[in-house]
Amino acid sequence: MNDDELVIHNGLMQLVGSQGVSSDESDTGLEGHKVYQKISPAWRSEELANFMHSIDSLIISNRRPRVGHRSIRGQEPRRRIPSNLVNEDAVAPPRLPLNCYKDSWLACLLPSERKKLNARADKRYNFESGKIGKAKFHFIRMNVP
Repeated sequence: MNDDELVIHNGLMQLVGSQGVSSDESDTGLEGHKVYQKISPAWRSEELANFMHSIDSLIISNRRPRVGHRSIRGQEPRRRIPSNLVNEDAVAPPRLPLNCYKDSWLACLLPSERKKLNARADKRYNFESGKIGKAKFHFIRMNVP
């Protein structure tokens, strides 16, 4: 993904805001250097997580000096490594297309919480085109004792 491709996702990024990014926790690596483990918000779907990680890669590549230019001022981005850690207390942004939320997280919400979330249940976000389309519903029969 490049800067031009990111522009089409501006609407989603405005809705997600800073609530969509992973937090991190510091740890000391094998060589004594500080590393940061990514902690994913519990509500965030795998699709949205993959999209956010691709943005991380873009930001890091944009910090590299271009040929004939000096390096960019400021602190280098932290070295963040994937982990299985999850932030259960992360607050989910409301009004996102349904596929931005993790199904298992949605299933655990109380009806009042789901109403407050105001998820766009009839909408799916296309992470390639940046467009919101109609959701295709599918039902799974579950045997409940």
